[in-house]
Formats: sequence, C-alpha cells, structure tokens
Amino acid sequence: MKRKANINDAQIILDFCLELKDQNAKMSFTDFDTLEIVNDALNNPNTHLYIAIQDDIVVAMFRGLRGEQNKAHSAYVACAVKKEYRKQNLATDLTEYGLTDLKSQGVLIARTKIYSWNKASINTIKKSGFSESGRIYMHEFEPDLGTYIDDLIFHRVL
Repeated sequence: MKRKANINDAQIILDFCLELKDQNAKMSFTDFDTLEIVNDALNNPNTHLYIAIQDDIVVAMFRGLRGEQNKAHSAYVACAVKKEYRKQNLATDLTEYGLTDLKSQGVLIARTKIYSWNKASINTIKKSGFSESGRIYMHEFEPDLGTYIDDLIFHRVL
C-alpha cells in the first residue's frame, strides 16, 4: 500500500531509517535517526514523505523537499527500499506516486543526485523519466572502492 506519510507513521519511518543506517546506506534518510527529526520532517510543509507499507512496516520511502519562495517550483527527491524488498519496482512505483502528488501541488521540476557507483538507483531514476543533467566530478573519495566517485545530477520536468 502506497500513501502520503502522516504524523502517526513517525515510529515506523524511524525504524526504516535506522535499518538503512545499520546497513551503512549512503543516502540522506540515514539522517533521520531520532523521533524528533522524523516528526520535524512530517510537520514541515515543504517536506513530503510517501511510504509503501507491508505488514505494518515501511518497506520503501520517497521524499520530496520542496524549495521555498522563488524556488517553490522545484523539489529535491530521494527514495529508498528495504534490502529484502528490492527488485520489485517499489522505488519506481513510489517515485511516480510521489511525483504525481508533488505536481498536483504545483511542483514543476524534480531533481536528485546519485553517486556514480549506484547503478540500481541510476537505472530506477532513468526508468522514472529523469535525465542526467550534470555531475560533480570527484565529489568524494570512496574507501570501499579505493577511488573518487562522482555525484550525478538528474532532473525531470513534471
């Protein structure tokens, strides 16, 4: 089941994010490490969280961070799926669900950045109609790979 998250989902969202953090996921949801941070996000009118739930747990989450004032036409987006639920099109489906809702609220363009080694996320975002629009060369050193990695920039006009 996909839906927009609400304040009653704070604990299950936190559980999802803490699991990502335990898996050493290299993405923004690992910053959600306390209930206070999750509640702040859920109460922020510019943060839009969408979740896929199975058996009363969050199995995927999509976030759109809408810009403010003269940047309110845009949103920075991210999506993650629990390890054991990957390869089921959840990321693509939830991304489309979230983008459709953001568009209905006046968002005209969505943007995201993905590490160059993350082929699964790159494939998902391209499948969702995003185009690569740039890269930040040698964004950071990745010790596990022993090399510098780029941060790829994608966008989709809604």
